[in-house]
Formats: sequence, C-alpha cells, structure tokens
Amino acid sequence: MIAWATRRKLQYFGIIVAFVVVFLVVPFYIFIYTAPTCFDRFKNGSELGVDCGGSCRLLCSIEIEKPISRWDPRVFRVSPGVYSTIAYLENPNVTGEALLAPYTFRLYDKENILIAERTGTTFIPKGKTFAIFEGNLEIGERVPARATFDFTKDLVWERNTIPAPEILVTNKALIREETSPRVDATVKNNSLDRVTSVELVAIISDASGNAIGASRTFIENLEKNESKQVVFTWPGPFETKAETCESPVDVALVIDRSGSMSFLGKDPPQPLTDVKNAAGYFVNQLNENDQGALISFANDASIDLLLTKNLFNFQNTINAIAIQTTGTQNTNIGDGIRKARDELISERQRKGVAKVMIVLTDGVATHPQKSGDAQYPETFALGAANQAKIDNIGIFSIGLGKDLNIEFLKDIASSSEDFYLAPAAKDLTSIYKQIATKICKKRPAVIEILYRIYPPQYVI
Repeated sequence: MIAWATRRKLQYFGIIVAFVVVFLVVPFYIFIYTAPTCFDRFKNGSELGVDCGGSCRLLCSIEIEKPISRWDPRVFRVSPGVYSTIAYLENPNVTGEALLAPYTFRLYDKENILIAERTGTTFIPKGKTFAIFEGNLEIGERVPARATFDFTKDLVWERNTIPAPEILVTNKALIREETSPRVDATVKNNSLDRVTSVELVAIISDASGNAIGASRTFIENLEKNESKQVVFTWPGPFETKAETCESPVDVALVIDRSGSMSFLGKDPPQPLTDVKNAAGYFVNQLNENDQGALISFANDASIDLLLTKNLFNFQNTINAIAIQTTGTQNTNIGDGIRKARDELISERQRKGVAKVMIVLTDGVATHPQKSGDAQYPETFALGAANQAKIDNIGIFSIGLGKDLNIEFLKDIASSSEDFYLAPAAKDLTSIYKQIATKICKKRPAVIEILYRIYPPQYVI
C-alpha cells in the first residue's frame, strides 16, 4: 500500500509531465514537424521509392514498362532529296504517361553511314498505340536505307487515372494513288467535353502489311459530339502500290504447239518463241503463294507441269515447249482444256482458292475428228470448257493472228470480256498483263490513323 506522501509526489510529477507535453512537446511538434510529401526527397509515407509510387503522382521505375516498338522505324521518300520517318510505338502503362519525352531519329545509307539526324520532344499517352512522325528531312542526293529511333533520356512518368477522351476515326478513303495520293477521314469527339490539340498520323500499308507512306495533321478544337473532316496528302505516288493481289490462285497456262505455231519462222519457231516469252512474263506476275500448271496441245494435249509453287520450274518448262516434227500437228483445243481442268481439280488443288486457265491458240480447232461432223473439234472443246465452268474454273482465251473463229473463242471464255485478240505476237505481253491484273482480286490499302490528345499545357 502506497503511503500518502508518495501518492502526493506522484500526483505532482504527473502534473509536471502533463504541463511539459501540453506546453512544450505539442507546440514543438506542431511548429517543427513536417509531414511526408512527394517532394521531400525522402522515401516515406506510402511511397514505393523516393518521392514516387504510392499516393504520389510520379511513378517509380519498378511500376513502369518501357514503350514497345511495334516495328522498326520506316523512312519514306516524299520528293527528290526529301524524306519523312516514323516510329510506331505502344505504351503498355494504362495509367502512366510521360509529358516530356526527348527522342532522336537517325537515318543511315546502305553503307551504314549516318546521313541525317532529327531530335525532338514528345508526349507519351497512357495505354495507347501512337506514332512519332518527322517530316521534311532534306538529305540531298544521299539515299537512306534504314532509320533508328531512341528516347534519349530516362523518362519521367506520371500517374493519370482520368478516363481518356473517346475519339472515333471513320470513313477512311484513299484516292489519287497513281498521281498525288490523298486520304480523307472523319474525326468525331464522342466525349462529354471539348478536346483540344489532337494530333492525327495516317499510315498507309500495302496488303502485305508493309508501310509505304505516312503523314500528319492536327485539329485545334473538337467540341462535344462534333465531327470534322481531315485530309492527308502526298506530293507524289507511293513507291509501292497500296493494292496487291490476294493470294493464292491456281492457274493453268494452256498453250498451242501445233504446226502453225512456226509459220512465221522455223529457227527459232515463230510465233511460238514470242508466245513463250509472253507466258514467261505472266509467270513473273504471280505471287510466291500462287500455283501454276502448264498444258500444251497439238494432236493431243500433255500436262507438261503439274500444279506447283516453283515458279522457276514453271519458267523452264515453258521454255522447253517444242513443236513435234513427226507428222501433222493439229489443233486439239478441247483436249488442252480438258487436261487443264483435270489438273486444276486434282489432289494438288487448294480448297477455297480461285482456279483459272488461260488458253492460247493461233488457229481454229481441227482435232479430234468425227466422221460426218465437221464442227466436232469445236463442239468437243466447248463441252470441255462448259465442264470446267461447272467446276468454277475461270477461262480466258487468247486468239493470236487472223485465222481464227472469234465467236468460238468467245464461247470458250467465261465471258466475251475474257476473250482477247492479239493480231501479232508483240501484243501478247500486254494481254497477259491485263489478265494477270484481272485474276488478281485487289485488296484495298490498309489505312491506319492514330491520334494523340496533347495535355493543355503542352506546346506542339
């Protein structure tokens, strides 16, 4: 049991301690203590690093994934001596953005010599794919072969959890590709508020996904629900066409090697030699995923080359076509069509692939013969052609020279527009080119328009 005197001393001591806490410690704490902040250069509070992470706006490096380059920087020729370049990037950080991101483009020639350099500073939006475009790079006579792109400093990343404005880009269309290309598009603000400083970069790619042109434009203001038209232009045609063939296609060349194919000359046989050269040109128009077969005919037809993707063998087999020197060599167009059909529906065909045969002859059908029916060679050929059409095989017919039954050759073809008349062998290359274009199902250019909405404080 504590004595009365001791209790009184403890009471006095407690009063003294309370006085010190209230009148000395608390004021000292109030006036001296500084709460942790995101700018005190200490790791404190909820921070993951020094002044970053946690509740801080700045993000720590451990929270950030570096921007991803979707493909190597591309260089485009704009006009003689003038080029543009583009980097195609993705920011995987859905809440992280960088307001000031310094960068450098470098262009090198084929000897890996640096011929141009362009620096700049840009804005990296959160969680978006975006493009960094630089135009009007005047290089003179040097020709760039490749480009590099790098961010030149450690980027400062900030947290941004505000929903991004919703922008829609529609009605994209490419015109005047052969002269001065132009892309038109509609940009609409689907957000609840006005947006400002909208950058748009158009990238044109061919059907294989290769970028062949890029351009940039800006919209200063876009009100809520407002739509505006934007235009991208180029002073000259793209170096590669923006349309290419859909592949694949299975095609059979059916070539006349009857005796009349040497009536213009024997060594080398003409017009057969010119025919083979024109057919070789056609083979050069084929895609590496296409298949080709070769059928030649005289008294009977032969499958000289089964369907193959080996275009080198295709060329060599065409060059090997020869006119037999034993006996009369008649014109059995029907057997050529029949054997071409057989090959196009053989086990080597590919399901879902367009099938085409191109039949070339310099005369009328004279074989096979049927007693009492002078028209039988043509009737036989028409029957073979009709069967091929039933099998969804497209037929082009080419008549070379003057001794032709044009109406018959039109009936052979899938339509009268698929018949071509070549008065002379020199016309064949152009005809084969037209057919190559016709059987090529065009795929339109791929038009991609990327946008960035710059922060209000940013000066573009």
